[in-house]
Amino acid sequence: MKLSMWNIYHRLPYPDKIPLIKDGSPTIEKIRWIVSRDLNPSTIYIGSEADFFADARENTLIVHRNDMILIHHADPEEVFNDVSGIVEMYQKWELALKECLSLPNGLTEMLKVSSPFLQNPSFIYAPDGKALAIAPGYPGSIHWHWQEILENRGLTEERLENLQETIDLTNVFTDRRPTTRDSHMGEHQYMHCSIVANGYMAGHFVVFSLLKDFETGLEHLVSHLIRYLTQYMEEHYEIYSPTSRISEFIAALIHERPYSRKEFLLLQKLLRWNNEEDTYQFFILKETVKGEPVRLSGVHLKLSQLLLGSVVFLENNLLILLVNLQHLALREKELNLLLDSFSRNFYCGVSNPFQKIEQAGIYYRQALAELVRCKELQLSRSYGAEHTGFHLTWLLKQDPMNGAYVKRSLLTLMEYDKKERSHYYETLRAWFYSGFHPTAAASLLRIHRNSFNYRMERMRELISFEEIDQISVSRDIPRINEYLYSFMYLDSLER
Repeated sequence: MKLSMWNIYHRLPYPDKIPLIKDGSPTIEKIRWIVSRDLNPSTIYIGSEADFFADARENTLIVHRNDMILIHHADPEEVFNDVSGIVEMYQKWELALKECLSLPNGLTEMLKVSSPFLQNPSFIYAPDGKALAIAPGYPGSIHWHWQEILENRGLTEERLENLQETIDLTNVFTDRRPTTRDSHMGEHQYMHCSIVANGYMAGHFVVFSLLKDFETGLEHLVSHLIRYLTQYMEEHYEIYSPTSRISEFIAALIHERPYSRKEFLLLQKLLRWNNEEDTYQFFILKETVKGEPVRLSGVHLKLSQLLLGSVVFLENNLLILLVNLQHLALREKELNLLLDSFSRNFYCGVSNPFQKIEQAGIYYRQALAELVRCKELQLSRSYGAEHTGFHLTWLLKQDPMNGAYVKRSLLTLMEYDKKERSHYYETLRAWFYSGFHPTAAASLLRIHRNSFNYRMERMRELISFEEIDQISVSRDIPRINEYLYSFMYLDSLER
């Protein structure tokens, strides 16, 4: 990591030290004795003041570019050892941050190992105010606002609204580098920096000067910490993304549980979803193995990283994808190829596309039904759009009372056809399906128009055509639907 002269200055254990720091930029990487030539711009140099000034006393100079620190009555070698220890301390901090990248609670651990450098309570919160990580070891007795954060695990909706009224949150949330501001919660300051991961506002880092005033140069250390926080959140997209939070609300929708409408709308806004215009689709995957799934977690991680802008989450042994087709990171062909790559080990049920996220529960159940159909029909992937007839037929067969409501004239024709091996039932069905056009009906039956006319005349001897003739003229849709329902039900009995 690269340090600022201020980061060195504040750690020097000497009472009589003078900062002659003009720039203070974080460019220090190495430490050496002062030499008269070949000065490296990334190195800090230490030597006796006598090396530079003729009337120098027993003082030591620390030099880096245009910055200097003068320490009175200090041995250069002793100062060199102290500065070496300071640089090593920062290097160990960086190693600790790297180790946190592989930990399940990495954000909290990063704040923990950073506490000796921040020297104040800090936390990270999501755009909706919920805490993603809180620095351990700081009790609520420090300050009432910190107590509120601990009790509520972040900023409450009321607190966010209060902040919006007292400060311009829009400006605060655009901070892309550590920025210090005076707090409205008391006589202290806070340093804020937005965390942008995977192209969206993933969270906000805040440290409060509740225990100690901020040191000059602290912003450089915070910038370094932010880089690791960002890397961790990018590597754990399935956890730290707007879709990871929105999955809680999708789960609430599909299972009809209560949820905060206001938070839900905020997360949709972060995702740039337009609920009035966007189209959604469910994909539900289940591993084909018997017993505990073995590939589910790996596939979950892969899809989370590839399907940016989509909701990917696990529920029991199911992997649920809610894709916004307007914001899909892949083209349809690429998505199908991706799903094909899992087809040997996973079933996949696919819902029809739908609008209005409030309808998610219905289409989730459709995708579940298609998942069951995969196993029944030995399919790797089953689409709801391809099984409309199957589902409607299944519905008709669920209640035996459905048969009591079919048109009796159709039953008469069916019985006559079975007895005489004739085709009057299907002829009348074609008459309805063609919109009462003889030529179209004959075409549906693949018979000559004259043959169709003969059948129609013959049917009038078998059943009453009074209602049918009225419907063919009036085009009464509800009455037509009664016949269509009856045809559908009777056809389902033949399957």
